[in-house]
Amino acid sequence: MTKEIETKTLMIASQVFETMFFIPIEVQQEDDKRGDDTLRFFSAFFRGEIGFSGKQSGRLVVSIPIGLAKTMASNFLGLDESSVTHSQVFDVVNELCNVVCGNLFARIDKKTVWTLTVPQTREVTGYTFENGFEDDSLIVRFYAEGYPVHIQIRFTPSG
Repeated sequence: MTKEIETKTLMIASQVFETMFFIPIEVQQEDDKRGDDTLRFFSAFFRGEIGFSGKQSGRLVVSIPIGLAKTMASNFLGLDESSVTHSQVFDVVNELCNVVCGNLFARIDKKTVWTLTVPQTREVTGYTFENGFEDDSLIVRFYAEGYPVHIQIRFTPSG
């Protein structure tokens, strides 16, 4: 099931990034060592989170470097990057969380009614890009415009 979720997450992320933001993604291969040097040193980025519940519950977390998030907001809103406000970037990251999560779980299980929480985005500074990722969560990694992007899916243990 984990491989299926990872594959569907990458497929949805690719569709969303290309259709909403006009940015193709590049999948990070297991032997790609770029991330080893780059990801740890992003000390300022946006982290969007959205909760989901249905057959399973948990959280989907998207981590995006600030430079990429501004480009995405500019492309999505049709504005010059220099005129995009901080608030607009937050809104775009929230919408990204909503669209990815909603599409992912609708494709994983079409019969289950999934409920999503209101997404929340915060700017994270002073932490490494991977800080806060739990060992038991699924992390899907890819690049967009040369920037690393992580989508983390944490399922809440049942019982």
